[in-house]
Amino acid sequence: MRGVWVSVLFVTAAAVMSFNTGCGGSEKSLPQHVPENTGQAGATAVVAVPDKSEPAAVAVVGRAVKAATDGNPARVERAKVNRLRMKGTVMGPNGPVPSRRLVEAVWPDRLAQTDEFGSDSGFGKTLVRLRRPVLWVGRIAEGKAVPVEFADGKAPEAAIAAESVGRHWMAVLVPLADSRTVVFDAKKLLLNGQPADVIRAAAPGTPVFTLWFDEKSGLLLQVGFSQVEPGNTKPTDKVFTLRDHRATDGLMVPGRIEYRQSALPLPLEEWAVEGWEFPERIEEGGFDPPK
Repeated sequence: MRGVWVSVLFVTAAAVMSFNTGCGGSEKSLPQHVPENTGQAGATAVVAVPDKSEPAAVAVVGRAVKAATDGNPARVERAKVNRLRMKGTVMGPNGPVPSRRLVEAVWPDRLAQTDEFGSDSGFGKTLVRLRRPVLWVGRIAEGKAVPVEFADGKAPEAAIAAESVGRHWMAVLVPLADSRTVVFDAKKLLLNGQPADVIRAAAPGTPVFTLWFDEKSGLLLQVGFSQVEPGNTKPTDKVFTLRDHRATDGLMVPGRIEYRQSALPLPLEEWAVEGWEFPERIEEGGFDPPK
């Protein structure tokens, strides 16, 4: 059978993976020592997570929530159910591939992603369906769903769930409003030459995130973390940059999102947001494997 390259969110180090088309929760405690990315290339370090949040970091989060909600923190609660549409590129084996992405998510355990690639790419449509602890990843080929067969389904499921916190949920601050999240190590640093408030954050089952907030506006500008992906033994440093924030239904959200890995020279994903939505509910069937 013919091997194909398919963009599969979270699963591989280069945001694309190769597979053969013929191949057939309870709450967790916080880890005490976790690989953490400082936002600098090659700067992975092991950091100890404190038992409780530190006041200086809590103050940074409070300012960020106030800035993003125009002083109405309850608006973050609405973001626990959201829909995101984007248009951009995903790095393939021969360069950037034009793509459209739809993400539907319900905090903390459901996420459905659909990627549709340009007709000239030959990649078609790929799907990620997560309803913890069940994960389905695959593509649509000739009208049929073709799954990726994982040797160990638990590791990819845990990896996707953990990365989704940094990749998707931090942009709307939902993890920072969760009482289980510990924030700490507040400091003042420069991001692209501009003053930033920087904190670390850890939630159950996730890496330690380094969060960079604009000192002037309070808005979240960058999310960095290190993650040991399934099949690897060393952490991968990941950075998501959030730009062009705009108000949507009373919440300031990014209008552009870029994903990089510190070991690679070019962005793996570049997205222009077409729209954020915060519906009251999302149909439960959308998180299940396609039939």
